[in-house]
Amino acid sequence: MPDSAEPVITANARFYRALGNADLEAMSLLWLHSDESACVHPGWSMLEGWESIRQSWEAIFENQGPFRVWPGEVSVHLDGTTAWVTCIENIDTSRELTDVLVQTQATNIFRMTGGEWKMIHHHASPLPTGSGSGEERRISPN
Repeated sequence: MPDSAEPVITANARFYRALGNADLEAMSLLWLHSDESACVHPGWSMLEGWESIRQSWEAIFENQGPFRVWPGEVSVHLDGTTAWVTCIENIDTSRELTDVLVQTQATNIFRMTGGEWKMIHHHASPLPTGSGSGEERRISPN
């Protein structure tokens, strides 16, 4: 991956840290507060605009609380002031440290704004049936 991808990788890692910590303030700092921002949570309809997205994260964090989550199979693409990341989300929502995880596939799109990579789109969905993922699995974080 080119060196210029490192800030995008860092922004993507910040997203998963905010998600795992159920940290609405950190999530808010990462997103572009714009009507053009969009988000699709697994099983949800598309949310458009920062306010709808913020409300969704608030509800998720209140209902779920903190959990372990980290990206795997990360691929970064850059095109000027736009970058997109594809990855597998490894999710452990248990209250104890376990090795039983759920995996989803995600695309995160960032835009360079004011010298920072801001998220403008997050889409996560189950992996296709028969892929061996998207269901509970035993896996170890890297």
